Amino acid sequence: MQESLGLAICCTTYSLGGIELNVLRLATWMQARGHRCLIIGAANSPLVDRARVDGIPVLELTARGRYTVVRSARQLARTLQRERIGTLILNVNRDLLLGVLTKRATGNALALVHTQHMQFGHAKTDIIHRWQHRQLDAWISPLPSLAEQTRRLTSVPAERIHQIPFGIDLKPLLNAPSREAARAALQLPQDVFLAGVVGRLDRGKGQEYLIRAAANLRADGVDLHLLLVGEETRGEHQGYGHELHMLVKELHLGDRVHFLGFIQDASVAYAAMDVFTLTSISETYGMVTIEAMAAGCPVIATNGGGTPDLVGGGDTVLLIPPANTNALAEALLRIQQDPALASQLRTSGRAYALRYFSHDAQCDAIEQLVERIRR
Repeated sequence: MQESLGLAICCTTYSLGGIELNVLRLATWMQARGHRCLIIGAANSPLVDRARVDGIPVLELTARGRYTVVRSARQLARTLQRERIGTLILNVNRDLLLGVLTKRATGNALALVHTQHMQFGHAKTDIIHRWQHRQLDAWISPLPSLAEQTRRLTSVPAERIHQIPFGIDLKPLLNAPSREAARAALQLPQDVFLAGVVGRLDRGKGQEYLIRAAANLRADGVDLHLLLVGEETRGEHQGYGHELHMLVKELHLGDRVHFLGFIQDASVAYAAMDVFTLTSISETYGMVTIEAMAAGCPVIATNGGGTPDLVGGGDTVLLIPPANTNALAEALLRIQQDPALASQLRTSGRAYALRYFSHDAQCDAIEQLVERIRR
């Protein structure tokens, strides 16, 4: 029987996207395994609200004014000591200082882990980052390319860098409804070719290129419908969602583009699609790509960021350049007109996702890592 671990998982952002959902998933899975989990978040953040709904204990950091991070660290340290939680897992770079100060406030009795969700834009080797990275007991990179970036662009000791892929819960994806039932549930037309994307309505996610590709194909006599699942990025005031709606209106696609908003279980959306498109300019680790593959959906994905590494090459998905409307339109046309290609992508993509991205494997690896650094 695995000994119960005390895990605090920290993320102080105000969005509810990939990073935050990864935090919620990990806490849910580890809690189901009998571990004591606590999510640390900013007061009134969507992450904290969702954690409460999901039955995960939370700590809201409420400090304000000068020395906010110092006060938050003291609040966090007191809570972790009271709850006998010995491991703090950070998820965004902005929380590194909070984590280091919390560790020091516990007399260095806390094991400190950082999970990498993003690529590095530049080297993190200045004196502040060197000091912060020295305090880490472990660094988790989900992809080989990200682990290599960490070794090259930071001062994190190589022996503390561990590669653990983010996992997905396969059960809902394997037991999703039929295409007909999924479309009925989402009030989508039945007899259409439906391309979809799941992700925040964020400029970096590139949904505009899918809309423009659909308009180009329609001008050439090829008709398809689009399903856009996701809500506006919170706290950034991009206005991208409004821009997308205006673009749809400008291109006269109002009856062809279906905005669904955020849904907790995306398996029904994947089931409704004929093809999934990852349109991001540069996606570090597209969980939705793996989910779509596991759901048996043919995938078109941009080849920026960590996506080529994530999908294991080009035989499981169609890779295209980012921000390239013509390439996306051509890929959509290929899948629509070539059932054999769609079937091959569906089969190879699902087999790859099921082999490498089980959430049980992620949880096993984290349990082993925490036990090792807590010795």
